[in-house]
Formats: sequence, structure tokens, C-alpha cells
Amino acid sequence: MPSIDDIASAWALRCDAGALDVAEQTELDSWLDADRRHRGAFVRAQAVLNWLDAAPNTQAVSNTQPAPEVADPMEQHARPRRRWMRMAGLGTLTAMAASLALFLLVPSAPDYATEIGEQRQVTLDDGSIAALNTDSQLDVAYSDARRDLTLRGGEAWFKVAHNRARPFEVRVGKVHVRATGTAFSVRRIDRGVRVVVSEGRVLAWVEGSPQPPIAISRGDEAVLRPDLAVQHAAVTVDVDQALAWRRGEIGLDGQSGAEAAAEFNRYSTRPIRVVNPRAAQYRLVGYFQTSQSQEFALALAKLTHSQVSQKGNEIIIE
Repeated sequence: MPSIDDIASAWALRCDAGALDVAEQTELDSWLDADRRHRGAFVRAQAVLNWLDAAPNTQAVSNTQPAPEVADPMEQHARPRRRWMRMAGLGTLTAMAASLALFLLVPSAPDYATEIGEQRQVTLDDGSIAALNTDSQLDVAYSDARRDLTLRGGEAWFKVAHNRARPFEVRVGKVHVRATGTAFSVRRIDRGVRVVVSEGRVLAWVEGSPQPPIAISRGDEAVLRPDLAVQHAAVTVDVDQALAWRRGEIGLDGQSGAEAAAEFNRYSTRPIRVVNPRAAQYRLVGYFQTSQSQEFALALAKLTHSQVSQKGNEIIIE
């Protein structure tokens, strides 16, 4: 049975040979719509053909196979790519498409990024503000009709310039968050995305889910998880504490020692490891500077009568 790439390569060659008739175009459209992998394979195959078109005239792949006769001399000069592909066969095109796919999968540099422990604020082309937290990557793709952003990782807060005609939408994996004029943060967490709204209102949903979007208003948060069939409703949150990182702080409001250590580890290349069970379970309230991981470890150890030591690059509470 032909693979998806084999079928995509065959369609790419058929399209390259000339315009499809109505029946052929209908058949191609049905195949592309049947599985989202089909469209990606077809685009890769077309990209290989475009690359061959731009490349210098290529000699035969195999010296043991004679070149096919060309009836029209003009065809020899106008379409060297087609002759090459007839000799190479679908297998070669499929292999080249796979190689090109590997090249295309190498991630490009994000439009905006921060290192571990760094925060950065940028003004976007429409006047909106994006503040990136530690170890975050953001891509921005604006058009006349839309404002699309992709948070590859980390956390970002957005102050959106009002423009109802151009929706402002942030995507984090399969999670989408849309607003027109508001302020909210988006953070990638384990198995999901956390959204906190500090002004206005946003709609958030999981791509492909039958569930309707969740409305999240000022002072509320919601955690959306693509692995859940039903998403939890938004709940009230302490926005000042949730967005303390914008002031270079970590706000603790009942988190355990282990949870607090994990939060500090986002900002430091010297991770804290809590071994002592008392320290791991101790509940904490207060604010620390994101750069004060050592001070936090000492304070937690003092509160729980634990010891602080260092092993390699780790700060250990035992």
C-alpha cells in the first residue's frame, strides 16, 4: 500500500505536469481534507519540485538507465525537472521530501526570547505590549485582518491595543486565547496552559475540542488542558500575586516548599532540591525576588529546622 508521502509525491507530479481537470481537483481536495498529514506531505513534495526547478540542470540519476526520448526539443530546455523526475521515480521524490521535512522541522529563532532569569518588555507594531518572563519564546505574525502570536514556551503578559476589527490571538500548542483590548498572561505549564486576566475579558479554547470557549474575566484564571474532554471554569485569583514576576518577584500564597522551590528554579541555573519532607510540605506566604533562590533556601531551612548544603550546582535542603 502506498505511503502518504508516495501519494503526495504522485499528486505533486500530476499538478506540476499541468492543470488538473474538475474530477482530478475534486479527488485531490478530498484526499487533502481526509487527514491533516496529507496536506503537509503534499506541501513538502511541492517544495522539492520547486527546489529542483531552481537548481541547475541535473544529469541522470543512474548511468544504467537511458534517458527517455524527448519528442519536443523545447521540452528539453523548458522542463528539465520533469525528465529528471521521470528517471528518478516517486521513490526518489519521496526520499527528498522526507529529507526536506527534516530540514524544515529545525526550529527557526523566535521573534522575541528571554534567557533563564531574564524578563523583557517589547512594544509590538500595533502598540500592544508584550512582557516575557524567564526562559520564554514568542513569535508574532500580524496581517491586515489578524494579530496572531505563538508562545513557544515560558510565560508572557500582553497589554492589547484595542482593535475589534483585528482579533488578537495567542496560541500555545492547541490552546488559543483571543482578545480585542484587554490585558492577560499566558503560561505553559505541565500538560496545560494557565491564563490570568488582569483587565477586560478573553475567550480561551482547545483546538479540536467540542467544548465551547471559556470566558475569563478580570481577576480570574483558568487552566486549559488539551488532554481533558471538559475544561474547568475560570476561578478567582490574586492577580497581584500571579503577576508578581512582572516586578521581578515570586509571590507565595500557601504554596508548599517543594512547589516554591520549583518556581524559583524557573529563574536560576542553580536548582533547589528539597529532600527534607518537612520542608517540602511546609506552606509559605510572602514575596521574594526572583534572584533570591539562595535566600529562599536558607529561610525555608530555618523555618523547618533543615540544613542547606550544596552538591555540584544544586542547592539541597535536607
